[in-house]
Amino acid sequence: MRLRELRSVAAHTTLVNRLHQICLPLFLSLVSALAQTNEPFDGHPWNLSTGNLSVGFIQASPIGAQPRADVFEAPPSAESLRHLKDLGLVADEDYVAWGAVEREPGRWDWKQHDAMEQALHQAGLKYVVYNWVHFPPVWLRDQQKDKRTLMRCLEHDQETHYLSIFDPRTIDWYDHFYKALNEHFGNRIDDVYACILGPYGEGNYPLFTPDWVNMGHCHEGYWCGDEFAIKAFQNAMRRRYLRINRLNRAWSSHYRSFAEIDPPGSAGILPASTGANPRGQDGPGRTGQDAPSPQERRRWLDFIGWYHQAIIDFAEQSLRTVLKYFPPEKVRMKPGGNARGVNPISWGTYCPGYAKMAGAYGIVLQPADCQGAVFGDKWMGTAYQFYHVKECTEPPGDMDEKTFVRRILSDVSCGASQFFTYQFEQHAANTRKYAALLTGKPGETEVAVYCPTTLYRLGGSLDPTIAASARLRGLCDFDVLDELLITDGALTRQRYRAMILFQADTVERAILEKMEAFQRAGGKIIAVGAKEIKDVEGKAWSKAGSLPHVSQVTNGREWLEELSVALAGCKGVEGQLDGLWTTRRGQQLILLNTTDKPIQRRIDSRSVIVPAGGIWSEK
Repeated sequence: MRLRELRSVAAHTTLVNRLHQICLPLFLSLVSALAQTNEPFDGHPWNLSTGNLSVGFIQASPIGAQPRADVFEAPPSAESLRHLKDLGLVADEDYVAWGAVEREPGRWDWKQHDAMEQALHQAGLKYVVYNWVHFPPVWLRDQQKDKRTLMRCLEHDQETHYLSIFDPRTIDWYDHFYKALNEHFGNRIDDVYACILGPYGEGNYPLFTPDWVNMGHCHEGYWCGDEFAIKAFQNAMRRRYLRINRLNRAWSSHYRSFAEIDPPGSAGILPASTGANPRGQDGPGRTGQDAPSPQERRRWLDFIGWYHQAIIDFAEQSLRTVLKYFPPEKVRMKPGGNARGVNPISWGTYCPGYAKMAGAYGIVLQPADCQGAVFGDKWMGTAYQFYHVKECTEPPGDMDEKTFVRRILSDVSCGASQFFTYQFEQHAANTRKYAALLTGKPGETEVAVYCPTTLYRLGGSLDPTIAASARLRGLCDFDVLDELLITDGALTRQRYRAMILFQADTVERAILEKMEAFQRAGGKIIAVGAKEIKDVEGKAWSKAGSLPHVSQVTNGREWLEELSVALAGCKGVEGQLDGLWTTRRGQQLILLNTTDKPIQRRIDSRSVIVPAGGIWSEK
């Protein structure tokens, strides 16, 4: 054989060997991955769950959006349920509506839900009851009006089909349902939700979503017009001010007694159009010559603070009623979501308040809208960690793969420990891949972003803070401190070295004093952009001018680069503005690639590659 041929054979052999070295591990890895995919996966450490069973049954019931006779929704097939269990599913939620199972007083029909319970348990899945008690049966709603009160709007003085959270009899009706539920199912229920209000039984006031039930007169607005609601508001103001002359000074009003007080909507303080802005703009947020006076602002803040707390107080009553019949380790609650930032103030979905309420009961909270929108996720997650509440995240609906993976990283950073999805099978591979990162321990950071709660409640849009926070995530992991958390002592030098203000136009004086105490202890308050900071009464904060300032947020990177310098040395600041989000827990570093291309990063004297849209983590 000639030398050129020998060299050709040698080169060919070398190439084959090299391809073998490269491809065989890839092939074995692929085979291993396929084998793992086909092997059952245990999702119990994260209570992997899904839901929306029996929705068609509710829709066809007498209270439903399309009432029809004799409708039965068959359970999913045994094969499909076993398949989901093999993929790691642990629990499935069955929607049980009071108005669908007690269609005549005292006559309960559980056939629909018995079938669901038996199918899930036969497949080895947990049977979880998601209760809809807030829409009463037709016989109570339409025929026994003297035994109930419905929510009534301020805008039109009309009732909707939701039971009033202000009438004490409503909790008695909730008890009536929970008692019957327990008597029928007992230990066959593995987990159970405490119903609140909202269109889906969550922690918000009535909204018009006509796809499931007949809601009657319903819209986005303010729902405290019934006689019990007005008395509750009057009593709350009596407890706050003690004497009517004190209230009159604060509001610049002329009431002769607390019994004369009406919610602000009745006095024309609400603008003609409420809820037009998805981030607010439905308080007295006027500008120019028509700007609200300090007294108008105080009156509105007194009202909206009461309005938000009222539904939280009712949620606690519902929770305590459920706990009469089920142990806390089985009880859960959905407090609503955040619309990727914060919900409109008229919705009443004040997420930190629910966390504070639930912390004493040892239950799980499952907030909605968790989708990797970092400000909204952290607004909830920071509160859950501070008040020691176990969090199970829930998405708003469908997600593509990139959004789903970003959600997981955000959940990890927030300290979530349980996981719910409506698209379990679609995202089973990524759930299996990344679920172990959900430990309940949040990312470690010494940086906080201020949530301007007072500005939000006055109708101001928080979009600038929400958008800036999304870009900040590429620089550092951070918490979000709502004013409730600051009031309760979260802003301390032991927890944080720096807090960033994107919007602080109007801040309660007590919160400004907490900021001053943080500064005296060595903490840093960093203002983004030069803005004047005032309290609710319009008095300027004397410390504002001496705060460290960085440039106003723009489309460029200058302000982020300045923040990088200002935050140097703070735990949680590891970003390089290259599209990677970082989260560190002890020695474990977790990276999410938010771009469409792989990114190479040098970590501890070694080079790692984070795949496009994927997560890399140290074990």
